[in-house]
Amino acid sequence: MPKLGDWAYMDATALARLVRDKEVTPLELLEETIERIELVNPAINAVVTPMYDQARAVASGPLPQGPFAGVPFLLKDLLAAYAGVPMTCGSSLLAGLVPD
Repeated sequence: MPKLGDWAYMDATALARLVRDKEVTPLELLEETIERIELVNPAINAVVTPMYDQARAVASGPLPQGPFAGVPFLLKDLLAAYAGVPMTCGSSLLAGLVPD
């Protein structure tokens, strides 16, 4: 099974293949991804609102069908609202905005 260092340099197609071939579970891949985010995010602040619990719930359940099923991804808060999660679109003017 690939380790964190290997996955960090794979594209989404390769990661999807690992999930499809059952070489890794979506939850294992997610946990490695979270570990990587926690490692590098303090220096780059790319993940402003971690949604780890929501991601774990999705990765643990039945996945939607599609070519990238089981591959973790980031949700940019530029007009991509997720109910109950703060959304600023990168602007202090929208501080405190939480979509329904």
